[in-house]
Amino acid sequence: MINHKTEIGDLVYIPSQVLLTNHKTFIKTDKPINVVYLGKKSVEAHVFYNGSSWWVNRDKIYNVKE
Repeated sequence: MINHKTEIGDLVYIPSQVLLTNHKTFIKTDKPINVVYLGKKSVEAHVFYNGSSWWVNRDKIYNVKE
């Protein structure tokens, strides 16, 4: 899970079989992916993936270790 030090523009990791939504449609990751972190709400994180912005459960994303 991401931590409080995660900043906008950081690279984060999403494992396979995680749902992403843009509040009109859903997609499920078929393999692990790295995405750009754009911010958060109470239980969701805003990320940039495949040319679009998406929302994902904050418990399902992880910081990329340096």
